[in-house]
Amino acid sequence: MPRSFRNISLIIMVIAIIGLIALIVYTETGKKKALVVENALGQVLAPMQKGLYSASTYVYNVFAGVGERHNMKKEYEELKERVAELEQELYRLEELEKHNERLKDLVMFTEENKEIVVTGANVIAKNPGSWFNNITIDKGAKHGVSVNMAIVTNHGLVGRVIEVADNWSKVRTIVDAKSAVSGIVQRNRDNGLLKGNNSLGSEDGICRMIYLPEDSNVAPGDKVLTSGLGEIFPKGIYVGEVVEVIKDKRDLYKTAIVKPGVDFQRLEEVLVISTER
Repeated sequence: MPRSFRNISLIIMVIAIIGLIALIVYTETGKKKALVVENALGQVLAPMQKGLYSASTYVYNVFAGVGERHNMKKEYEELKERVAELEQELYRLEELEKHNERLKDLVMFTEENKEIVVTGANVIAKNPGSWFNNITIDKGAKHGVSVNMAIVTNHGLVGRVIEVADNWSKVRTIVDAKSAVSGIVQRNRDNGLLKGNNSLGSEDGICRMIYLPEDSNVAPGDKVLTSGLGEIFPKGIYVGEVVEVIKDKRDLYKTAIVKPGVDFQRLEEVLVISTER
């Protein structure tokens, strides 16, 4: 604070003290004079009081604002945390809804095929790769599962059981190059053999239906089902749709490229069905 300002403040304080003494000492007859002095002091001190009041109000508002901002920040953090919790709950409910929808479709398939369905199962492991030539399910011998039982979903054929333990089983899917399924074209009843197209060096998630008659009129859009020939897959299970037909001049047969009905990249629940018909 400048020295001149401190001197002025000291002078004002001295004047104020003198004025107060004058008020005490003056007699009743001197009250009028005291009133004059009091008024003079009021005019001098009023600006200072106003300044002090303004300063104190400003300081109060500053600290009050700090406290208010602190409370608002705390409330914001609490709200943000609550929103995160609600988002997680929403994700859980959405996933549960999708799971229930998938199960509902499987239940409908089960109701329509009571004579062949053994049990439902969850996919608990998949081999490395994009299209999963082999999967592991959480049901085994204790649940009535045995080797060569067919695995399906409501969208079609998945594959067959190739290994069984007490509480799990390994399944070879129809897209595996080692897989072979006897199939039939639904429209014209032509028979062929479905081979998986996935090998160690190549994966595309499709099947080839080979050994179709040379004069077959199979065409894109035709549906392919299991033929029931052999002792593994029951007849009439949907396999997939023809997307292309190939005929090499040197071949005596036609080949149809079949896109499976099952989405192997998103396979989560399956049904195990008996081979006994």
